[in-house]
Amino acid sequence: MTGFLFLAMGTSLFAKDKLPKTIVRAWVIPSEIGLADTVEVKDTAFLNFPMRNDLYDHSICNIFNGNLVSPVISAIYFKRTQKTDFLFGSQYDIYTPTAQDVRFFNTTTPYSWISYNRGFKTYHEDNDLRALFTGNITPRFNIGFNMNYLNAVGHYTNQAGKTFNGTVFTSYNGNHYSLQAAFAWNRLSNFENGGLKDPNDISNTEFQTEDIPVNLEAMSGYRHMAGYLNHYYSFCIERDETVHYRERDQRGRWVELDSIRTIYVPVLTIRHIFEANEQTRRYIEHARQTQFYDSCFNNPHIYRNPLTTKDSAALLTLRNTLSFTFEEAFNNKLKFGATVFATQESQRYIFGIGSNNYNPEFIGLNQEANDILNKSINLMADNSYGYTWKNSMLVGGELYKRGGKYIRYRFGGNICLLGHKIGQFKVYGHVNAGFKLGKDSLTIDANVSFRNQTPDYYLQHYLSNHYRWDNNFKKSYYFHVGGQVAYPTKWVTPRVKVDYENISRQIYFHADSLAPVQMESGKSVSILSVDATLNITTPWINLDNTVVWQYSSSYTMPLPDVALYSNLYYHGTWFKALDAQIGVDLSYNTLYYSPILNPALGQFCVQNRQKVGNSPILGAYVNFYVRLLHLRFFAHYQHFNTTFMTRNYFTMPGYPLNPDVFRAGLAFHFYK
Repeated sequence: MTGFLFLAMGTSLFAKDKLPKTIVRAWVIPSEIGLADTVEVKDTAFLNFPMRNDLYDHSICNIFNGNLVSPVISAIYFKRTQKTDFLFGSQYDIYTPTAQDVRFFNTTTPYSWISYNRGFKTYHEDNDLRALFTGNITPRFNIGFNMNYLNAVGHYTNQAGKTFNGTVFTSYNGNHYSLQAAFAWNRLSNFENGGLKDPNDISNTEFQTEDIPVNLEAMSGYRHMAGYLNHYYSFCIERDETVHYRERDQRGRWVELDSIRTIYVPVLTIRHIFEANEQTRRYIEHARQTQFYDSCFNNPHIYRNPLTTKDSAALLTLRNTLSFTFEEAFNNKLKFGATVFATQESQRYIFGIGSNNYNPEFIGLNQEANDILNKSINLMADNSYGYTWKNSMLVGGELYKRGGKYIRYRFGGNICLLGHKIGQFKVYGHVNAGFKLGKDSLTIDANVSFRNQTPDYYLQHYLSNHYRWDNNFKKSYYFHVGGQVAYPTKWVTPRVKVDYENISRQIYFHADSLAPVQMESGKSVSILSVDATLNITTPWINLDNTVVWQYSSSYTMPLPDVALYSNLYYHGTWFKALDAQIGVDLSYNTLYYSPILNPALGQFCVQNRQKVGNSPILGAYVNFYVRLLHLRFFAHYQHFNTTFMTRNYFTMPGYPLNPDVFRAGLAFHFYK
C-alpha cells in the first residue's frame, strides 16, 4: 500500500488540469437487419475491475462445474442466451464472440489496452490475458482486433479448461457506401469429471481438493468460427447545416462564430448481410465410463464402441440477407424508419452414424465430412460421419423510431415461407421513453414478443456412443412481456425490471430420460421474474445491490427463488491522480433443484434428487487507477468465507465451487 501512495504522489506532480483525451466511438450491430446501436467503451471502466470476468459479466448466479472455463448457463432465466442454432453451443455462449458481440470503432487516435490477471494458488493457478487494438487509417476507415486467453486449472481432478477467442474487425463509413466486417473465433476445451463421487468429501479436512475422488475422466472440445459482412449503399440528399464554434481573434479573445456545412442525409438504403458460422463439439472418453452414466443418468447403453467414446456434432450455417430501408433521418416531420428484408439460410448438420441407425436423410459414410471435422478441431475423429443440408427462406420487416427526445420504438416480425423451418415466425415490439422528472430523468422500457421455434435438428435425430433418438417434436411457442423503470439520480440509482414468459410444448432434458422430452400439447411452463437494482452513492461509501426473485410453474424449469449480489465499497480520489476502490462483495442464492450437467451431451438436465444453494460467497478487494498512466491494478481475495464457514458450496449436485483464492491483475491503456 505504501508503494501505491508514493506512486500516486509522484504522478500527481505531473498531472495536468485536463488529461489528454482520445475520442472513441463504438457501436455494435445486434439487429438481424444490420442496424447499429452505440455502446459505451467499457474497457476503460475503473470501478469493479476485480470482479470483471466472463461469469460475472454474464449473470450474478450461474450453473457450471465450479471452474472458470466450463459449460455454463445462468440460473437467472432471463439472462440465458442462445447465440446460435447449434444445440451443443449455447452452453459456451459466454466465451463465444459472434457478429452481434463485435464492437466496431472510430477513433481520432489509435486506441489499445492490455490486461492480465492471475489466480495465485499452487498447482491450481489460472491466467487471464486480454488485449485490444484499434485505429483509423483514414477518418472513415478503421481496423482493429481483440483477443482473450483464459487458462484455468481448477482445484479438483479433471476440471481444467482453457479458451482462446477474439475478433478481427474493420469498418468504413462513407457518405454513400459503408461496411462493417469481422471474423470471430473461439477455441475451447475442458476436462469433465462428472462431479465428486461423495459430495461429503468436501468437508473432510484430511483431503486436499485434488485428492477428492471424482466420477469421470473425459474431456470436451468446442470450436466456433464466424465471418460477418454488413455493407450498404445509401441514396442521399444534401442539406445545409449551421455549425457553431469558438475561435480566438487577433487579441487572443474567444469569439463565437457560425459556418454552413453540407451534410448527406440518407433517404433509401440497400443493404446486404452475409454471415457464416461453423461450430463443432467433441466429447471423448479414453476408457469405458458406463458406470457413471448408469448411476447418474440411468443409462447403461453403448451404441458404437464398448471401449472408448469419440462423439462429434457440427453445424455450418450460411446466411444472406437483403434489405431495403426507408431512412428515419430523411423526414423531418414524421420521424420514423421502415425496413423490409428477405433472408436465405443454408445449414449443414454433421454427426456420427452407425450401421444400426441408418437414416435416409444422411448421405452415408462420407470422407468429406470426416475431413471437415478433422480440420475443425484438433481431436481424434469418430469412425464415420453423415451429413445433411437444410434450407430456409424468411421474410420480414420492421418499423422503428431510433431518434427523438422522448419516445423511441421498434415493431417488427418475420416468418419462414419455405424450407426446413417453414411456419416459424416471430412478432415483437419495444418502446423506450425518457422524461424529465425534477432534476433527473425517468426512463421506461416495455417489450412484448410472440414466436414459435422449430426444434433443433439434433433434438430430432442424434446418435452417439451413449445416446440415440429419433423424435418428431412439434414447434414450441414462446410469449414474452416485460418492462423496466429506472430513475438514476446523483445519490441513488433505482431500477426495477419485470419479465414474464410462457412456453408451450417446452423441450427439455431430464437426468432419468434417455432422450429429450417435449411437454404435451396444451401444457406449458410460466416464468415470472422481478429484477431490482438499488445503488447508493455517498462521497465516501457506496453500496450496489441487485436482487432477483423468480417463479417457475413447473419442475421442468428449475430456478432459485432468490439470487442477489451486493457490493459495499469505498471510492475516492487520492492526490488528484489516483482513484481508489476498497470493498467487499457478496453473492447468494436460495436452495433449489439445480439442473445437472450431462457431459456426454453437454446439456443441463432436470433432476429432483438434491438441492444446492444457500451458501454465500464473500470476497474482499482493493482496486486502483493511476490517471496519468492509464493504469488499473487490483488484488482480490475470493470466496474467503470457506476458511470459517460450512463447506457446502455447490453450483450443481456434486460440483463444488473452487475454494478461497487470491487474485491480482493490472490493465494498461495506450492512447494520447
